[in-house]
Amino acid sequence: MTSTPAVTKPSVRAIAAAIVLSIVILLLWALQLVTVASLGQSDAAGNGLAQAYAAIQMVVLWLLLMVLTILAAAKGGAPGPANFAALVLVPASGLAAWAAADLLARPFVSPFLWPLAIPALIPPLIVAWALFALSAARLRVSTTRAVAGVLLAAMVAVCASIWPLSQMRKAVDDQEAARLQKYDTDFARVAADAPLSDWTPFLDARDGTKRERVLDSIRKLVQRQVQAEAMLDRGDFPIGYLGFFDLDPTPALCTRARALLAKRAQSLVRSSDKPQPYTVIGEQVSGAVAAMGWLVGYGCSCDAESRAWETMAQAYSDPSYDVHRLAELRDPKQLGRIARERPQRFSMLNAQSHLRGWLKFVDETGLQAQALAGARQTGSRTADAVEILRDKYDEESRWKLQRFLVRLDLEATQPLCVNALSELRAQFAKIYRPAPADEPRPYSELLLRLGTSEQLPNLIWLARHGCAAGPELDEAIALVNAYQDSADRAKMLVTLTALGSAR
Repeated sequence: MTSTPAVTKPSVRAIAAAIVLSIVILLLWALQLVTVASLGQSDAAGNGLAQAYAAIQMVVLWLLLMVLTILAAAKGGAPGPANFAALVLVPASGLAAWAAADLLARPFVSPFLWPLAIPALIPPLIVAWALFALSAARLRVSTTRAVAGVLLAAMVAVCASIWPLSQMRKAVDDQEAARLQKYDTDFARVAADAPLSDWTPFLDARDGTKRERVLDSIRKLVQRQVQAEAMLDRGDFPIGYLGFFDLDPTPALCTRARALLAKRAQSLVRSSDKPQPYTVIGEQVSGAVAAMGWLVGYGCSCDAESRAWETMAQAYSDPSYDVHRLAELRDPKQLGRIARERPQRFSMLNAQSHLRGWLKFVDETGLQAQALAGARQTGSRTADAVEILRDKYDEESRWKLQRFLVRLDLEATQPLCVNALSELRAQFAKIYRPAPADEPRPYSELLLRLGTSEQLPNLIWLARHGCAAGPELDEAIALVNAYQDSADRAKMLVTLTALGSAR
């Protein structure tokens, strides 16, 4: 008579440990699943951080799965071959999950989100196998073998799925590599003086560096203005790039661009009552917004065109913020704003230009004297200076205004005094002041810490022109006194003190 081999029943302690470990594993599995499902859906820095988190979570999760598997193999009642297979499959499944996470880092190309099935299914299958192995002592051998075999086969099938998924991604990558090779070959054949229409197809590049090379080549074309107008008439101009070709915003260009914008808006009007998602037209709307933003910024009113695009876009479901931008383009304040404040070229400035526009060119080679002279002729320069000081987002213009404030022939109005003194007060508060017990610091270091070294002369100018600068003068005197004596420091203290006494 053959006897059935005795199966050792696992201890209550082993089962309890496995249950607790399984709960921890499943909680970490849920967290890891959320992380890998969101890979590739942020910017470069966010994606890198998400991949780092996913890697850490995956390593910890599979270490815990391995511990659980070893516990189940040592204390459970599964057949020996099944235990061996599980001990091999668990680390192999970790490699498969790692490869799946790598595919999920680019979820918008084939095989899209299908690799998510691997990290989603493997951990629960391993937990199920381990808990079954620990309870197998109470079951028949045939049942144990069948169930263990099914669970292991399921794990093998899920792990094996990484092969066809990887092949799908490889096919996409190979196709993209071939496309890039063709792009580079075709791009190399384009002559430097080729017409604009020969260059524009190459703007369709995912690589920003390649796209910038195309734009640089286009900006060097002598006939780009005439050729752009011809393309606008034909209707084959890439309207979203209107502001990137260094074109002159002439009345002729304005008329032709508006005509093309109106025609394209009409072509996108829905022809049926069947709902359509906004994503169908999203790219076209973004391009139109960019083009009209440039046109309106240079004084080419696009009220009718922006309204046509807005009406058309609102007929699609879930429109983006671009629809609100279309309405903003009809704000009278936007008309000519780029020309006034941030023109592309110095030659575009005129008597109506904003002080910000003149300051933009003060650091251009050979233009500083002309820019400052033009700024002094601007009738609204004092009001513009106040606007710049109040704009906390335009640090560049505030910095340039501070450097040249005494050379702009401004009027010391109450708003200018209040805002300029507030700016100085905030900057003085940030400067390091050596304590009496600290190592002495030279006065030249204070000027370096002030950055432009113009804050103190600006304060003197404001005080001499009638601004109530008492607290700021006291602050400046205390700041200067904190540094070592020198001839320049002594002169500055005499001037500051005299102005403080005269108030």
